[in-house]
Amino acid sequence: MAKKAVEEAVKVKAKPDVGRLVRLCVAAWLIPGCGHLMLGRKWRALILFVSILSMFLLGLAMNGEFFSMHSGSYLQQLGFFGEMSVGVAMPTALFFGYAGGTPFFASADYGTAFLIAAGMLNVLTIFDAYDIARGRKP
Repeated sequence: MAKKAVEEAVKVKAKPDVGRLVRLCVAAWLIPGCGHLMLGRKWRALILFVSILSMFLLGLAMNGEFFSMHSGSYLQQLGFFGEMSVGVAMPTALFFGYAGGTPFFASADYGTAFLIAAGMLNVLTIFDAYDIARGRKP
């Protein structure tokens, strides 16, 4: 009986509060890998940060296009949300004057794909950090 009570107490204690989960997910969205850093997984956080940020920077170097939310096309709106999922990197690039790619550049389509893929990878890292915080993943 006592063993069962201890196991239930550990399960209740292991559940993080909602505020901590929200802070974790917002931090993981704003800075790729920050959620894992908050969980104490430094190497994983570094690998995720470097890989997602380098993919975003390669997309910028290939003159990838930034999509607009105000477009009439649903695919362009989805592309906008994909690019915004990378966190503060996209607003920072816009702040420093990156206006988007030119369609006449040979690798612009690849650059756009890199920008969206970086955002989607960041979404996966948010889900990964959430699962680790909830105890569903070791």
